[in-house]
Amino acid sequence: MSVDAFIFAILLVVNALMALAMLLAARTLGQPRIAYILACTFGINVLLYIVDAIYIFLFRGNLALNLIVSMIAMTPPIFAATAYRLRSGLPLHLGRLAAAHLAATALILWFSYFDPNRGYRSAIVPLFAASVLIFGTTALVRPGRRLRLGERPIVITSYALAAIEVAGGLVLAAMRNSPTPALERAYTMIVFLGLPGLTVAAGIFSLYLLAGDLAERLRVAADTDSLTGAPNRRAIEVTGARLMDEARIAGRPLTIAICDVDHFKEINDLHGHGHGDEVLCRLTGLFREQLAEGGDYGRFGGEEFVLFFPGSNLEQARRRVEALRERIMEISIGDLPIRLTASFGVAGMSLTDQSLADIVRRADRALYASKEAGRNRTTVDRQGQLAG
Repeated sequence: MSVDAFIFAILLVVNALMALAMLLAARTLGQPRIAYILACTFGINVLLYIVDAIYIFLFRGNLALNLIVSMIAMTPPIFAATAYRLRSGLPLHLGRLAAAHLAATALILWFSYFDPNRGYRSAIVPLFAASVLIFGTTALVRPGRRLRLGERPIVITSYALAAIEVAGGLVLAAMRNSPTPALERAYTMIVFLGLPGLTVAAGIFSLYLLAGDLAERLRVAADTDSLTGAPNRRAIEVTGARLMDEARIAGRPLTIAICDVDHFKEINDLHGHGHGDEVLCRLTGLFREQLAEGGDYGRFGGEEFVLFFPGSNLEQARRRVEALRERIMEISIGDLPIRLTASFGVAGMSLTDQSLADIVRRADRALYASKEAGRNRTTVDRQGQLAG
């Protein structure tokens, strides 16, 4: 078997397996739309290598078939770039990509029929592929965006593929119409050593990327209250431990508050659990809006919520809690003739606290005092707190 035939066989099998893997991933892992686009990327590569093999081994020199091969070869990078931009949340710019594809095709036509230059004609495809891959990959690493699980390997692999394509394109361009044995060997080495390995890497890391999405979805589901969408007790405990560690290191205060809906059992008993659920969802929306910056929150259980105020001392947290309590009184639940109120207990982290449960215990005691004093009020536990 010749070197060319061996390379084609390797690339054909690898891309076919990766296309199949992406189709399976679309059904079992995260981001099915992206998985289907990546499946198309590898699937079109399979078509490319079949048609390219026919061209090389049976119709070498046929300009029309070469043009078809080139047009197919420039399509997979567009699909890959589309998947990356879709993942990043940026506009896909499919019109611009299609226009670039047409412009590259026009250049190939020019160097095929009007100004024949085999090297320039052949260089257009890898240089176009590199440009489009960079265009798509940079969407993942743009300033202000944090790389998600599994994205770093795919970014590195995509840039490596782009580098291989650029190197191959420059060698082809240098050949012009008179390829030398040295340039042909250089191109064969680039393709033989680069494309198969990086294609495998791209497929494996794409699967890793999609598996990471599934893992993230499962993590979010495990940390989210199914009714309200608020962080659940497990997430609260993790957040609390993290905020306590940060407060100790920075020497700044950490204050928490427990919110308990007044007469919640009566709302459920008299007006139905549907209205009770609406109360909890409305409170979640309020906390999400008001604590978007400088705070965290979660549903602790039943009608109780825990609110975190990192960097706020007791008085600062009390003022924020009072503002929330007043906002709660403005909430109307359908056409129910009730005024919604809530009681709060506030406590700060002290030097002797070992876990979130220590602070929660004091906040719960303050909450109990609010209930005993008539509800719809905020009570602060004044036990020692980190300075701030």
